[in-house]
Amino acid sequence: MKKKIVVESFSRHFCGDADTEIVSLISDISHMVSINKREMLFLEGDEGRYLYYLSSGSIKLFRSNEEGKEAIIRFIEPGDFFAELILFLNNRYPVTAMAIEPSVLLAIDAKKLFDCIQGHPEVAMKLIAKLTAKTQYLIKMVEDLTLADVRKRFLNYLEHLNEKSNGETITLPVPKGELSLLLGISPETFSRLLRKLVEDDIIEVDGKKISILVPLGEE
Repeated sequence: MKKKIVVESFSRHFCGDADTEIVSLISDISHMVSINKREMLFLEGDEGRYLYYLSSGSIKLFRSNEEGKEAIIRFIEPGDFFAELILFLNNRYPVTAMAIEPSVLLAIDAKKLFDCIQGHPEVAMKLIAKLTAKTQYLIKMVEDLTLADVRKRFLNYLEHLNEKSNGETITLPVPKGELSLLLGISPETFSRLLRKLVEDDIIEVDGKKISILVPLGEE
């Protein structure tokens, strides 16, 4: 995919439109990156120079303990940008980013973007709005992991995907084994949960496609 198209897409998501001046500025401070399945984009603790916009593929953000157990933070889908916290906190990545499938990204120089933001207050306001939405989503995920049962966690996640897709059929963005880690359950428990929801006529499952049969808010 041509870099100009990706930069324009990023500008629309980041700024609300493909403003010619912003597109030119972003293009000057960015480059394209391609990584293979299971390849690491960066590791937790690495010095952070770039923030990223995902054009295609799928990225997993996670942290690991000393025993190697993973805690999934978030799955990145095409149209998402991430690692933007290095703009404001420190220059170390707080998580590890790994490709779940072959992925193409726009890597944007964080320091130069920060300089750009200082000269364009309207861009800063757009970024704050994006960060607020991400924070609300992460707070909801923490609440679900702490307070909700397994069934409710998954239905809340489907509702989140449904809001993004605006349709009755959802395509899971990642393999079911990866999704079970995000929900804090084992793959076996997740498989049993899917079977139960199908038996209860809540959803239909066809591979990674899930059709919602009842309003999720009523569950």
